Amino acid sequence: MSRRSHQEGRRQGSLRRPIWRLWGFSWRAGLTLLVPLLGVVSWYVLQASKFDLALVEKMPARTVLIDRNGVEYGTIHGENRRLITDSEIPDFLKKALFAREDSRFLDHEGVDLIGLARATVRNLKDRDFTQGASTLSMQLARNTYELREKKSLNRKFLEIALTYRIEANFTKDEILTHYLNRIYFGSGCNGIEEAALSYFGKSTSELNRNHSALLVGIIRAPHACSPWRNLRGALKQRDEVLARLVAIGEISESEVEEIKDEDLDLRNPNAEIVETSHGTRVMRRPLETVFDSSQIKEGGLKVTTSLDIEVQYALENLVDTSALPEGAQMAVLALDPRNGDILGVVGCREQRPTGFNRALDSRRDLGPELVETLINTASLERGHLPIEGNPVATGRQLGFNDASKLLRRFGLEGIFGDGDDFFRGTLSVSLLELATAYATILEGGSRPATVFIRKVENTDRTLFSRPPAIFPAFNDHAIPEKLPVFLSGQSLSQADYWTVSLGEQCVVAIWIGFDQPRRFKLPAASILRLAAAQKKISGSNKNRK
Repeated sequence: MSRRSHQEGRRQGSLRRPIWRLWGFSWRAGLTLLVPLLGVVSWYVLQASKFDLALVEKMPARTVLIDRNGVEYGTIHGENRRLITDSEIPDFLKKALFAREDSRFLDHEGVDLIGLARATVRNLKDRDFTQGASTLSMQLARNTYELREKKSLNRKFLEIALTYRIEANFTKDEILTHYLNRIYFGSGCNGIEEAALSYFGKSTSELNRNHSALLVGIIRAPHACSPWRNLRGALKQRDEVLARLVAIGEISESEVEEIKDEDLDLRNPNAEIVETSHGTRVMRRPLETVFDSSQIKEGGLKVTTSLDIEVQYALENLVDTSALPEGAQMAVLALDPRNGDILGVVGCREQRPTGFNRALDSRRDLGPELVETLINTASLERGHLPIEGNPVATGRQLGFNDASKLLRRFGLEGIFGDGDDFFRGTLSVSLLELATAYATILEGGSRPATVFIRKVENTDRTLFSRPPAIFPAFNDHAIPEKLPVFLSGQSLSQADYWTVSLGEQCVVAIWIGFDQPRRFKLPAASILRLAAAQKKISGSNKNRK
């Protein structure tokens, strides 16, 4: 080898040695950095694994009460929220939301790395965490697990780890639906459905493009831009959403004006559903017999009740307008004799009822006028002719033991007096039992099973359903041919006043008295007004077929 070649070889070798040293240093430095980086990632993955993923789709919502005609009349338990499914979300609402909040939602895996890099650069320039680059999935994670810590790297890393878990376990449609069900839209509206109904009186599926753009616009500032508090601010946010849709080519400039011209029809904030506290309160107890307390408190149920809200309002008005002695109480109940639906119930004169309901929980002595028809029915069941106007003589034909057994068939479960006192009406009954007894007579001896709740559903399925049930109590021949449409009378002690109005589709029963029993007498004018109103509600003032 020549001297020159040897020198060139030494020169090349000397050049390669620094390169290998640099490579070795870089490799060791990278490994040194990678190990703690993997440790940090592993730590946040571990922390994220401790969160319950079921909470993503599990959120408190109102339990809605529906009357038997499909009219919503009240809510109990849960937050001011109603849940929807993906199929109820309009396409334009999705487009507007993606344009405003997360344009790459359908493409990324929870974290928009491009957007995150852009926000990181901006934060470094500002020396603050002003830019979050949160995707819809990240917002869902933050709101689900209430990551309320002030903006920091720790919160952001935990949020990212949770987001990847959510993306790995839910579809994009599910994430979008859970997001819209969870976020706050201002003025007490949790979730898109509650916002749509409250602000516009429409369900989510009925929202037009104008509604959708406005609701998407207020997501970033729900308090400040609630259309009830700041309509100008809400409209400004809507315009920004529409401008963004134009910028990404989803709509044209000409469509913007068309959308703005669509009806907004913002509801009056005071035009909420007028709830009936009596009709709402009375449903708590039957719900508790069907579900445990945890299921009820979680809310989110749709309860189809037996109530007819028009009848319920009429009963409440009847109680409110009745002139009674000072300190007297009143209870009223309406029952559909055909299927046992309790159409309405008021258990006290107070506007805000307590747990004690005098129509259901109180038993008082009936009296001769109201017991006579029941005794006559029992007598006919045994083949005896009733002695009109004399329930004692009619009852003696049967004897106390047989008569008491027969009257139990009406569903009377209270204490019965002895001997002739029993035939004079010394038997303790509730208002519900009295209405059921006369419904049995109206239905030719068939006693309906009374019911408050017909069906309970959640967003996925029917949880409970109860069809009407009828029980044979008496034979057809036991039913008196001439049945009065209205009966009234007092107990032997004069401490309880009762009335029953019999319509083909509605039996209305009333009790008036004092919680501490004492004698009283209603003025004749009060009795007449009470009877007229009661007959109108029951329909007994109409000719029977």
